[in-house]
Amino acid sequence: MKKLRKSLLSFCIVIAFSTIPFSASAEESLVKVSSVDEISAAMSKAQPGDTIVMRNGVWKDAAIVMEGAGKPNKPITLRAETPGQVVLSGASTLNIGGSYLVVDGLVFKDGGDIDDSGVIEFRVGDQEATHSRLTNVQMIDYNPSSNEKNTKWVGLYGSYNRVDHSYFKGKKNIGAMMVVWREQAGEQHHVIDHNHFAGRPILLDDSGQVISNEAETLRIGTSTYSLTDSHTTVENNLFENNDGEIEMVSVKSGKNVIRGNTFLNNTATVTLRHGNGTHIENNFFFANGKANAGAIRVIGEDHVIANNYISGIVGSNTTRGAIVLTNGIPNSALNKYFQVKNVLITHNTLVNNENNIVVGDKKSSTNTLAPVETIIANNVVQASGNAKLPLIKVIDDSAALRYEGNFMDGAELGIGPVAGINQQNPQLALTEDGLFRAGEKSPIINALKNGPYSVKDDMDGQPRPQGNRDAGADEVSKTPIRNKPLQPSDVGPEWLNASK
Repeated sequence: MKKLRKSLLSFCIVIAFSTIPFSASAEESLVKVSSVDEISAAMSKAQPGDTIVMRNGVWKDAAIVMEGAGKPNKPITLRAETPGQVVLSGASTLNIGGSYLVVDGLVFKDGGDIDDSGVIEFRVGDQEATHSRLTNVQMIDYNPSSNEKNTKWVGLYGSYNRVDHSYFKGKKNIGAMMVVWREQAGEQHHVIDHNHFAGRPILLDDSGQVISNEAETLRIGTSTYSLTDSHTTVENNLFENNDGEIEMVSVKSGKNVIRGNTFLNNTATVTLRHGNGTHIENNFFFANGKANAGAIRVIGEDHVIANNYISGIVGSNTTRGAIVLTNGIPNSALNKYFQVKNVLITHNTLVNNENNIVVGDKKSSTNTLAPVETIIANNVVQASGNAKLPLIKVIDDSAALRYEGNFMDGAELGIGPVAGINQQNPQLALTEDGLFRAGEKSPIINALKNGPYSVKDDMDGQPRPQGNRDAGADEVSKTPIRNKPLQPSDVGPEWLNASK
């Protein structure tokens, strides 16, 4: 676990670009355009710092290409005349290729059939985008005529790009809502932040039958390059009512960070499907008893799952629990299941779930490799009063796990007595912010000494003391809260929130 200790939590907010002003200075031009041809003409002349303004109205079947080269602090910007009042419809698409480009304030709705697989792509032909940004965009129900036609709404290529403060809702057809594409092994360092992924219904074919795959809300990578590292950060987003398939956020690459997000009423899960070394930290999961809901699925090596608050998970089976460790396949193919190994699960709070920790999901004649070298430390698990499943459901008892400093109560433990699990009521109490936190006499307060599995901050972004620390995701503290469950007003387009 040495490399995990060195890589533990540093809670910081990654902001890739500052807000881009709408006005142009004397030496920078501002050009208003009314057609795709006028955009192309303006882009052919655009210099760093220039702004191209799309006139208000409906742009139907508009294939917009933005290709150019801005500079740091002087991007080339394509924006709406009035944010939210430039509407792209029908077969409209947007391609961004080059460097330091910004697209701001557009709306995609009333979509139709498009020839390409992506509505918005960070590439123009072979020219991928770098240091570019998509912001304040709204995309609603932008679906083709057939649910069986595979399209993606946003495709991230290149490196150091950002998608932020946007609203995505109602994708019904095959294909992920957003994809970080990896067509080679290089690092990407994309940032996806402050977006509202407001709903993805269960994927159905045109006859109404369920399709169980390719309905992710966000996918980071592909199987082919899954053992290489993307370094994509997904933070401060609100994921709400995403039910497309089992995988809501599907991680298929290495060393990504999923932090500070709020997951509300989703049946789909955050799944570490392929790749190694991803951190899932400081997130809030609220399922509120929604049928078939899950939270985190773990496959692969060197992951850290820390400071997450998970509540109301029912789970229809072992695959959909609060934290699920999956069995692997010997000599696994890239698109199958690698063994869970060297994973750290620490300082999480699981409260009022019926299905909590699952060990060895998918055990079968092919999936024979149980989780090993994995540490479950400093967590608090308080089951719901109706919990019928044990707190730790062990499907493969050959798993090699180590427990330290945990408090678990409210249902049968599921394993024999373990020194690292204190079966004592943590005395969590509902507080004004709607979260269960340690009561005044809770045994989890100051229960832990500094150790190798301690984390620097808690789920609120409050610093943990140098001395004794609290178990679970929350440290009792009077310092300002920097991280909290997100509301719709905290994310999405600024112009949309202003109109609410």
